[in-house]
Amino acid sequence: MPRSRHTPGVGWLSSTCEECERIRALIEQLEAIEREVACVDPGRRDKAVEQVASLKGQLLDVLSDVLASGDGAMRRAAAYGLSKLQDLHSVPLLVAALGDSDETVRGWVVEALAACSGSLVVGPLVRALADQSVYVYYSACNALKAIRADDVWPALEEHLQSPEATVRKRIAKLLGDMGEYKAVPRLVSLTRDSDPGVRYEAVEALRKIGDSRAVDALIGCLNDESHEVRCGAVQALRWAGDLRAVEPLVAVCVENEELRLLAIQALREIAGDEAISPVVHALRQSRELVRATATEILGTSQRSKRAGVS
Repeated sequence: MPRSRHTPGVGWLSSTCEECERIRALIEQLEAIEREVACVDPGRRDKAVEQVASLKGQLLDVLSDVLASGDGAMRRAAAYGLSKLQDLHSVPLLVAALGDSDETVRGWVVEALAACSGSLVVGPLVRALADQSVYVYYSACNALKAIRADDVWPALEEHLQSPEATVRKRIAKLLGDMGEYKAVPRLVSLTRDSDPGVRYEAVEALRKIGDSRAVDALIGCLNDESHEVRCGAVQALRWAGDLRAVEPLVAVCVENEELRLLAIQALREIAGDEAISPVVHALRQSRELVRATATEILGTSQRSKRAGVS
């Protein structure tokens, strides 16, 4: 199969079966006839158009029947054919086929839905984001990116409440890739999700969107129990460039050795090179305070031991 604008370059959708070749040939012939009909004398065109529509309808019926009841190879070929016909009448059957046991069938079904476009396919494509196959998910994700954001957002918002962490995580990532500003409040809520993977994708999405409404939530994520979330929060604050992040990032520099370098880079990005000197000074003071405190504790301990001996 030639690569489409929706599919990654992987072998899961490659199809050289004879059935697919026949279907491809039929559809190409049908398209050629449609082009020829467009050049026919207007007086005879209506009848020709009716005949072409009849042929297309018959092919659609055959492919629909095979998709519903054929064996694996035939279902794959039928799904492929429907992806080329781009007919909205096939949408209900395609939606049902999203539950097919064959990964390749589901992949072609997503392709077919994407080719149909329109509001009818948004819901099914959003549901396909939950597919166990990463390639089916990837195809659905790319298909949704190609649809007008205002048409996609309501369905994505609804599924952000999914009980499945994988779905919430994938939708958060998609919203970040789309740069969907409407999603910022919902993504902020997801930074407190019970699943660390969801929290990370929410932070990443907020970084990509770059909305100042998220700064306080990102600052809160600096103390997240997940290392990945904490790193993501530092990077997101770096991209945000908001001065509210300066004090929390200085605290990270002083208190968190594993994130210190990232935090220093973020401070440089936010406040300029001159921000580094005060941080270095604070670190030096912190070390001196540690040494002084340790010395005091050791001195107290030794005095206590001597007092006990005497």
